[in-house]
This record gives sequence, structure tokens and C-alpha cells, in this order.
Amino acid sequence: MKVSIVKVVFITIMLGIFGSNQNVLAQHTYIPNGGISQHILDRLEIKSGELNNDYFQSTGKSYRRKAIANYIDSFKVGKVGLSSVDYFNMDYLITDNFEWSKREIGSNKRGIFNTFYKKKAAFYNAAVTDFNLVVNPVLYYQVSTDKWNGRNALINNRGVEIRGNVGDKIGFYTSVSDEILKPHSWVGDYYIRDTTLLYTNFVKPYDTYFGYFLSNAYVTGSINKYMDLQFGHFRNFIGDGYRSFIMGDMHPEYLNMRLNTRIWKMNYTNIWAELREPNFRSYGVQRRHYMATHHLGLNLGKNFNIGIFETILFQRDSGHASSGFDPNYLNPIIFYKSIENGLNSTDKAILGINYKYNFLKRFSLYGQVVISEFKLEELVNNRGWMHNKYAIQTGLKYIDVCGVKNLDIQGEFNMARPFHYTSYNAAQSFSNFRQFLGHPLGANFYESIGIVRYQPTNRLNIMAKLILAKYGNDTNGSNFGKDPRLSYRTHSSPLFGNYIGQGVLTTLVMTDLTLSYMAYHNLFFDLKMGYRRTQASLSQFNLETSYFTCGIRLNINQRNYDF
Repeated sequence: MKVSIVKVVFITIMLGIFGSNQNVLAQHTYIPNGGISQHILDRLEIKSGELNNDYFQSTGKSYRRKAIANYIDSFKVGKVGLSSVDYFNMDYLITDNFEWSKREIGSNKRGIFNTFYKKKAAFYNAAVTDFNLVVNPVLYYQVSTDKWNGRNALINNRGVEIRGNVGDKIGFYTSVSDEILKPHSWVGDYYIRDTTLLYTNFVKPYDTYFGYFLSNAYVTGSINKYMDLQFGHFRNFIGDGYRSFIMGDMHPEYLNMRLNTRIWKMNYTNIWAELREPNFRSYGVQRRHYMATHHLGLNLGKNFNIGIFETILFQRDSGHASSGFDPNYLNPIIFYKSIENGLNSTDKAILGINYKYNFLKRFSLYGQVVISEFKLEELVNNRGWMHNKYAIQTGLKYIDVCGVKNLDIQGEFNMARPFHYTSYNAAQSFSNFRQFLGHPLGANFYESIGIVRYQPTNRLNIMAKLILAKYGNDTNGSNFGKDPRLSYRTHSSPLFGNYIGQGVLTTLVMTDLTLSYMAYHNLFFDLKMGYRRTQASLSQFNLETSYFTCGIRLNINQRNYDF
């Protein structure tokens, strides 16, 4: 039976909203992924010595603005040793989510012309009975000394962001911008190899730059005080680290519906998504495949969180025909692997766990184990069987290092076996628009990450980052297991004897130092110094560059191309 995900979502939202209990929470929107708010919330949770049960679980980085405001309003500051910078950061969160806070912070009585910036976090806002609206301009202009094809790297982004709610059940968000990009040297090489750019869908190449639109839009609906729906084009991130094997966000937005349930000590997330493969013929129809994901997070005691997840990827037709979303995977509870077996299908299943342990009000130990396929006997025998496909992450965060206030460090180790995520059917890969949904390096790698964050004053943030990686590259049509988009049937390695780094052995060293100064609310001036080098057993993969970057941002998060 052919089922459109749009039809399914529409029916689900209507049943949920109009058939629900009338006593629901006011609807809300979410903060964008990757901003400073996420690190502030991580710090506060660690310092509090207690995982949050009431408003969110921080492993799922989908923070509702209303939940953030309520969390800060109820934060027990008397039981936590906060610095003056911590108080400033809490005020920042209240100002940024002013429409939901009980505290009056960030107001300008008259604003500009008694109309604009009456709230520091809103160029224009309206709040009347059953309607709330916030409108902000978006600006990102950044230049760099790094060159590709003889041209300096550049980001020139101009757009608008709109959010609000209608009544107490419907929320909406949209962000649309026009961008010109002159890529960094390694980003340009990535485009030459894969004909796609990270974070973007279709791009139009010109003589000296790439041009494209970026958009992110969704609606939200409250079913009851425990459950809410989000539907539209957006990304998801699940994890506590800098990277995630469960679901990362270095790729374009995709059409998906997320059902989130928060009750007791549990946070249960369902994601049903439509993913796309680019068709480089002019105006060609895009090939589609589908994803269904469950993630359950459970707080055990005050300090330990454990999560389990499962993802199914499926696309069963050839060419550009598609049977649509299989309704069997709309079941929000049952174990997907049993459905996949019951259908006698060849759909791709991915399973795993994640964990986090906060202790001593200073530390957070976290990690993931993600299994794409394995056989216990071969795992014990350690013969390098090609189909033992798994990834492991472990990391540690340490805040207020050695008593220095607002000095935080993070260390993280990631590894993925060759052919991790791969299926026999390349059409059901763990990717969107030829960009990986998990780790940006794909598979077949070791990686170590070190991050130092320091906020010496209220408005200045300093971040130093070091990435060391070793991976096996593919060349001349080979497949040694780095690219999850390829069918494992095309493997170039033997069935046994596989190891991380097989293929063209490549080492990556990448480091940068970033200074960001917030002159006004969400208006940042950035300076960055960076160095990147790849060395491989084949010279075609060798690249070395150092660069200096400066930029200005308004109401948009910093873009990272750290791969």
C-alpha cells in the first residue's frame, strides 16, 4: 500500500490536536542546533548535580524555548555555586526566550521608533490574545585567508527568522536566507568529489562562488501536557558529544515528523523522515528513501541517564519510483527489528545505546555504542569479518577546571569499523542529499577530539579545538568501507582481515582558536585562526592549509566544517 508521509503526518496532527484533552501546554518552538545555549544548559545541569526530569533531557538537543525559560525560572541558584558569568548566561537564556519567561529581562521600554527592538531578542514582536510573533533579521558575513581555486573563502548570508504561536496548540517557525559561498580549500575538494556541499541541498555553481537558499520551517502541536508533535523541514541531533553516531546534524534539513513524549523520568522520541538523493539532471525528480527512529532516554537516579535507540532505513524500488513510507513502521512502540523480520524485508536496521553520568558537580562522562551488524562468534574470534559493523564513542566534560570559573574542557574519542551503516542496497543509506546523517567522516576511522572553552567575561567566549583522526580512504572506484552510501557488495577488501584504516591510510590534523564577542544580544564578532593538514599514502589526498578568519553574525550560529 502506498502511503505518503505527508498524509500520515496530517492525519496524526489533526487527531492529536483536535482529539486531545483541552488542558494542554501553550505551544512552542525550538532553539536552533549548535548555539551557545546548548553549552550553557549542559554547564548548568552538571553544576546542579541533578539531571532534569521536568522540562527536557539534554541528550536530545531539541530544546523547547518554553522548557528553557521554565528551567531557568525554577533553577535553584542558592544550592549551586554560580559565577557572575553564569548569572549573565542565565539572563541571556531568559532574554532569548522572553515570550515564555516569568521574569522581565531584556526589555527596551520604547525601543526604536516605539516599534522595533522593544525586546532585545526581537527586531519586531507582537503579543496579543491567542497570538505571538517574533521576527528577526539573519546576517552572516565571514571572510578567510584560506583559498580554493585561487579565491578567498567567504560566507555571505542574508535572511529572516520568524517564530510564534496561534492559540495554545499551534506553534510555527521559519528561517529563510540567501547565501553565497566561496568554500574553504577542503570543502571545495569535498564538492569536487561528492558534488554536494555540507548543510545545503541544491547549489548553483558560478565562476567564482556557489549560490543557494537555506531554509528551515516547521509547525508544532501539543497533544497533551506530556506529548508534542513537530512537523516540517529540520535536523535532529541525539547525543551528548561533539559528534554523534546516532544522529548528527552536518547535513541539510529533511522532511520529518518528531513525536516527543516526556513523563516521569523518561523521554521517548519518535522520528519518521523522508530522505533524498540528489538528481543532477536539470529539474529531475529526486530519489527518496525513508527512516524511522525510536529513542528512549531514562534517568536512573539523579546522575545517570541511559538511552536505547533503533533506526530503520528502507527503499525497495529502483529508479525514481517509490512505494512511499511503509505504514508498518508508523507503530510508535514496537521493536522495529521484529517488524523488519516479519516483513521478510532487506531494510537496514541500526541499534545502539547511549549513556551519561554526571558526578561531583564538575564532570560528565558520556558515550555511545551503535551496531549496524555483527555476529558474536566473529566478534570473539576477532578475524576482521567485514560484517562486524559497529561504532563506539566515549567522552568526558570537566567544567570550572581546577577551580577556574567558566573554564571547561572536553575530550572525546570516536571509532567506527569499516562498512559501518552500509547496506547491500545503496538506495537506503544513512545519508541525506549524499551527506552522512551520523559522523561526517563516515566510517573506517579513529578520531580524538579535544575542546577548551573559556568565558573570561560576560560577552567574550574563547574556544580552542584539536581534532586528530586516522582513516582509510577510497580511490579509483574502490570501496574499503569509508563511505556508508555505497553497497557493501562492492567491497574491495576480503571478507575477513578487515581493520580500521584499510584502503588509502590518511591522517587528519585540524586545530583552531576562535574568539567570539557578543556586542549586543545575538550579534557576534568572530575571529578564528586555524590549521588543517591531511597526509596519505597517496599524494592526491595530501592538503595543508593555515588560515585566519573574521566575521560578523546576527541571529545565526557559527558554521563548522571540521572534517
